Amino acid sequence: MKHKFLLLLLAGTSFFLANGVQAQHENIPYQPVTNICQTCLCLSSQDSDHRTHFNLDCSVRNFEHILARWPEEFGSQAIAAGASSEIVVSYSGNRIKLLQQLPATNASLTLSCRHCGLQNLQVPLFMDVPNVEALYLSWNELTDDALVPDLFRGPFGSSRYEPIGLRDLDLSHNRIARLDRRLFEHTPHLTKLNLAYNQLSALDEATAASIGSVTTLQRLDLSHNGLMSLPAQLFPKLTALRILDISGNEFTVVPASLSQLSKSLVQLNLAGNSFLSLKGNSFQGLVSLKRLNISSMPSLRSLEEGALHLPALEELHCSRNSKLERLELVDLINSRNLTQLDLSRNALTTLVLNITSSNNATSNTEPWPRLRRLSISGNPWYCSCELFKTLELSGLSHIERETDGSEARCETPYLLAGSPISNLTAERICKMVIPKKYREVDEEPPRFLRRRYIILTAIIASIVLVIGLVIGFVVVCIRRRLKGSDYGVQPIRYTSVRGSNLSQFSQLQPASVASKFNNVHAGSSSGTTTGAANA
Repeated sequence: MKHKFLLLLLAGTSFFLANGVQAQHENIPYQPVTNICQTCLCLSSQDSDHRTHFNLDCSVRNFEHILARWPEEFGSQAIAAGASSEIVVSYSGNRIKLLQQLPATNASLTLSCRHCGLQNLQVPLFMDVPNVEALYLSWNELTDDALVPDLFRGPFGSSRYEPIGLRDLDLSHNRIARLDRRLFEHTPHLTKLNLAYNQLSALDEATAASIGSVTTLQRLDLSHNGLMSLPAQLFPKLTALRILDISGNEFTVVPASLSQLSKSLVQLNLAGNSFLSLKGNSFQGLVSLKRLNISSMPSLRSLEEGALHLPALEELHCSRNSKLERLELVDLINSRNLTQLDLSRNALTTLVLNITSSNNATSNTEPWPRLRRLSISGNPWYCSCELFKTLELSGLSHIERETDGSEARCETPYLLAGSPISNLTAERICKMVIPKKYREVDEEPPRFLRRRYIILTAIIASIVLVIGLVIGFVVVCIRRRLKGSDYGVQPIRYTSVRGSNLSQFSQLQPASVASKFNNVHAGSSSGTTTGAANA
């Protein structure tokens, strides 16, 4: 009796919730469906397996809402047929701020709503679309508040909400900073998750638990989020993860937690990080890794011995590392299945490959018999005998030029500068006698910093200083000599005009002249006085 009461209560609750949600949806306008195939592009086709495909393209139509139901041209019976039909819908490039609940269908659904300015997602979004397979919501304005666990729940079953068939979810280029711990509890079939270009700079416990709970995940993209580490609790349950992209972050060392993916990880992208060097144990344990990308690292200087010890490696992309000067080619000896090797646009000057019986049982054969594509252009190669022996020993000299037309050339020695490497052989280089004046000076500093120029500059400065001191001393002596002689310049003396000149003049004249001068002066004085009196 109690069980019947509980079942009745659950049924009533679900009916109430369904009616309440339906009423809530009715208050939100939808895009009119009438004659929609005249506005949007409607296509239908059938494949050889008698599966019907419907395509509804409403991209860049200035819509603000999605359609309330599917076009009549698709047919209600075909839409309700389930797995025997597929619907592909695109609303990308519109002005849809709110993505409303999708129209009901049992067909397999792929929905794209990119570049729409999305800010909110109506809950539950897929209540009437249990067979949705792919959802592309990139290049929007979604935040972590819009991602709640009930967003992905399916219709209510007999005792619980049914899961949905979502397999591919793209949330890249949004504003997501964290994820709810229970976000993916209704998506047990999710295999691809793209969270690139978000704000997940630190994966907190809830975010790590959310991603780590998707045990079916095969491909994970966390690139360009500002990550500096990956928590250990992220990977223990991701036993099916094959492809991991963590490029464009702030890693300085390879995360130790990657070792938990030793048996499953096939492809790893580390490009664009802040590595200074890759240590010998950087990829320890990744025995299944086939494709590795360590390109576009502006600070990477060296790959130490043991860093590339990856026996299953097939493709290595190590290009555009402007400071990479050292690479241990011997690490790739055990990668017998190597098919692509990209070492272009680095700072490499030579390659060394010492094959011995201890590191290669087939030392008399080419180490990479399956190699089909080699790129070594854009490096400042020093075309030495050692370099060409390495190229011929490894069989790399028979590889054609790159597909873009560029070709590896010698930069030094100067006698061979600009020569294509493909036109040279080890026999020719090893027998060539390079004139001494063309020999390269290893790491020769600029001219003004070389020892001989520094010494010459010091000598010249000393000579100039001594000459200056001598000239100064001579000038001082001459001036003192001139001051002590008659040719010296005497200062001009000024005296008072009144009385002083006459007295001095009288002292210099003979006595007779002085007496006469005084008599004349006296007579004139008396005459003047008499005249004045008479007057």
